[in-house]
Amino acid sequence: MLFIRDNRKISIIGGLLLLGLTLTTGIAVYSAMRQQIESVLGRGLSVALQGKALLIENQIQKGLENTRTLTLRPFLIQSIQQLNAQPENDHALHDLERNVSALPEAGFSAVVVRDLHGNVLSQVGRFSERHNQSIPLNKFPDTDIIWDKQFILRTTMDFHDNNKQRIGSITTEIKLPQLTRRFSEIRSIGKTGEFILCAPPASGKHEMACLISQIDGVKFTHLMHITEAGTLPVSLALDGKSGVIAVKDYRNVPVIEAYAPLRQIGLGMILKLDEEELFKPINEQLKIIILYLAGLIIAEILLLNWFVQKLIKSEREARGAKEIAEQISLELGQKETELRERLKEITCLYEIRRGFTLNLSEEKICQQIIGHLIPAMQYPEHTAIIIELNGKRIVSHAQTENFTHGLESKIWVIGKVCGQLTVLFSNDKPSFHQEEQKLIDAITNDLSIWLERKQVDELLRERLKEITCLYEIRRGIGMESSIDNVCHNVFEHLIPALQFPEIANAVIELDGWRFSSGNFDQAIHRQFPSKTKIVRREQGFWRAERDPACTCWSSITVNGNVRGQLRVFYPGDKPYLMLEEQKLVNAIASDLESWLERKRLEQAIVLIAEEQSHTIGQELHDNLGQQIAAISYQARALEKQIVTVGNLSMAEVAAAIASQAQIAVIQIKQLAQGLLPFELETNGLISALQKLANRIATTYNIVCDFSSHNDPNINDEIMALNLYRIAQEATNNAIRHGKAQHIAITIALDNGILKLSIADDGSGFPVENLTPDTISTSGMGIKIMQYRARQLGAKLDFLTRAGGGIEVRLEMQIG
Repeated sequence: MLFIRDNRKISIIGGLLLLGLTLTTGIAVYSAMRQQIESVLGRGLSVALQGKALLIENQIQKGLENTRTLTLRPFLIQSIQQLNAQPENDHALHDLERNVSALPEAGFSAVVVRDLHGNVLSQVGRFSERHNQSIPLNKFPDTDIIWDKQFILRTTMDFHDNNKQRIGSITTEIKLPQLTRRFSEIRSIGKTGEFILCAPPASGKHEMACLISQIDGVKFTHLMHITEAGTLPVSLALDGKSGVIAVKDYRNVPVIEAYAPLRQIGLGMILKLDEEELFKPINEQLKIIILYLAGLIIAEILLLNWFVQKLIKSEREARGAKEIAEQISLELGQKETELRERLKEITCLYEIRRGFTLNLSEEKICQQIIGHLIPAMQYPEHTAIIIELNGKRIVSHAQTENFTHGLESKIWVIGKVCGQLTVLFSNDKPSFHQEEQKLIDAITNDLSIWLERKQVDELLRERLKEITCLYEIRRGIGMESSIDNVCHNVFEHLIPALQFPEIANAVIELDGWRFSSGNFDQAIHRQFPSKTKIVRREQGFWRAERDPACTCWSSITVNGNVRGQLRVFYPGDKPYLMLEEQKLVNAIASDLESWLERKRLEQAIVLIAEEQSHTIGQELHDNLGQQIAAISYQARALEKQIVTVGNLSMAEVAAAIASQAQIAVIQIKQLAQGLLPFELETNGLISALQKLANRIATTYNIVCDFSSHNDPNINDEIMALNLYRIAQEATNNAIRHGKAQHIAITIALDNGILKLSIADDGSGFPVENLTPDTISTSGMGIKIMQYRARQLGAKLDFLTRAGGGIEVRLEMQIG
């Protein structure tokens, strides 16, 4: 019986609650929909009103501007002035009437022109007679908007002469068909829609002159400024305000009104729609919705009663299940606590392992371990951690006296103990779990693996730096010929490759010069080298004991002779020494020995070639040339003797021998001059190159031009000889291999840059294949040219000319 009574009470109360909830929801939805519809309609009315307001202002401003333009026309002003002075001036009156008669074509429906005394001078068109249906524009004197089945703008303005004196007036009427059409278009808003245009009330009056556009037409009326319902929205528009409002209109009917001012012409306008028309579709549907809601409420009450019966039945079953659930909950709580602890340990281990990156320091890694391990302990607020690693001690708490007992685990690296991890607990928390010991062991094991991996990574980085250093030095040595540049290249790559570049210093002593790397700037990764002359040198072999700060060194031996040494210094209080650095220094010293030996051989080859040229030239000039000259003289003497005998045929043979011998003597002299550049030693490079061009043109019967710009003065004999030999070799290659018929030799000095160019029109060769690797396999002439250019510190290029042939171009800094 108890459950039956409760069942009925619950059903009744539930039904009433459902009824109230449904009604409340329906009313709220209706209210929200009504507000939304009012808001949407208000925005639409406001947008439409703004468009109409802009059109009205533009049309009226345009009409006023057209009339104002008439008052400024010189012909009208001149005619009025003449009629004011001579009222019987027919010619001026005729001109005035002619100009006024043309105004309807400009859009004026009626125009009248008056003189200074108000007498009519000329008139065209018919003025509207409905003065009682006009709205005055207070901002413009003598200006009205008349409704005569359409909008008509009437305005009167004065004519002024050059002295700003009034001489007459003009009254115009302009029909505004576009404004009339837009003002009358009210059907699209609704059957009860109205568009009202009002002027402010005259001083001391409460009535406003208004034009009202309705679905049945436009009418003119006067509205009260204030009604029983309050101030009309059009009054707000006349005060310069705009907006949308739900209010009762002049008929005392609820409407939605949008109001806006016409500031430029001093009028106000509103656009409105009756609320009854607006909400009529909703009210019709609301009756049907109420019937549906009633049926829904009855169904809900019946369904609620059925649910209550099921609920009471299930409540009995729930009481029994509750006791079972409580028991299971206790067991699950214990398991959950254990799982949370394990989850904290797993999360701790995961975060620690994720933070093991090789770019972090040991101290940073230890701090991360402490940061993740303490929250994973059973009592983190009563736990302290100490990590001892490679002589360093990192602690989680500044004071550890209150932590007396705990867990510890050793840290092994490559079979050696390098530290330990200790977890301490306070006296009031003596217990700890076996899982915490396993966690600490796992962390120390991960830390050991990270330390071993970091050591291997650092060793690999050091070896990579050394390999890169050796590669860059060898690559740079292969392209340099100056000992200064070679030593600078060695310092540039050796110092950063050392273990401690910021405190290291290197010195190369070679051929009486000491090259020092200077201090290494860690911020910009470069050093500031210097070069000094060795004044005093110790006797005997190079020894490391010469300077106690020398950490590693290697001698530089060329062809069995000690030429110098390479030394690396660290400060005396930090004697860092690594076997790999000594090997690197030995390898660099060996590369310097190879470079010096190669340079020595190149110099020897050029020297031998130069000596052979001198020897051959001397032999050709002093020996072979003299002998062939003697043969020429003897052949001439033999020719004279044979002529005396009378054997003319033999005399011709002797004359031919003498001529050929003389030609051979000339060619031998030219060859000797090429091998022995006497002109270069006597008159300098410019004269020698001119002589070379003349000799080539004469010897090979081709065109060979020489030009000099800015008169470069070369006083260095070695430089002049190398430049001469490069030009000589380039011209010989153009003739022998390129079969050139025109060669141009040019030397110029441009802003401290010496430029030597040898251009030809021969067959050429593919210069794009002429790389540093292919030069080593090319002919001896190109190799010697490249060597001479390196000796000068110059840049030598082989370029293909657009018209055919090759240009050998040399550029170098002098001065």
